[in-house]
Amino acid sequence: MKDQSTEQELLKEIEDSISNIESFMTDIIKNNSTARINPLSVELRKLLSPYTRGDYVLKRAEEKFGIKFLFPDGSKTLPRTRIDVGLEDYINRMIFSIGGRPITRIILIKLVADEKGAHTDEEKDPLHAQSQDVILPLGNPARDRLFFEQNHLYLVEIAKTIVQVVKNQLLEK
Repeated sequence: MKDQSTEQELLKEIEDSISNIESFMTDIIKNNSTARINPLSVELRKLLSPYTRGDYVLKRAEEKFGIKFLFPDGSKTLPRTRIDVGLEDYINRMIFSIGGRPITRIILIKLVADEKGAHTDEEKDPLHAQSQDVILPLGNPARDRLFFEQNHLYLVEIAKTIVQVVKNQLLEK
């Protein structure tokens, strides 16, 4: 992958994406603004997706700055423990399964980002309809009273992780 941008331009692009993600998450969590889910997924796709031309910004950053992002994740073995995984492993690990269909982080991001309204896809993936029936809490349900559709909750969790990793391992170094 050949990146023609300078280090400064790439850092600015990443800073802007992280700022947008933080703004979207604030609206989603504090104001329960689910209208910000699609723009959030589009920003995540820009940073993480190897399937879109010119994006995959975090992979470009790894190559340009000679770093390897490490993301916290759960081990695949029991008992589950926290492990650090690289970018490829992080985006391609299954985060849930619905109806026997394994869903990885990058598949979820693409499904929501490509949804009509965020993009131009006319057909809606059946996962969206199934996900609307699965409501999960964010944080402490008794205290926070925040409940989201399964897809939305996982996108927020992915976004939190991305912001933390990029800030700690690139922007604040």
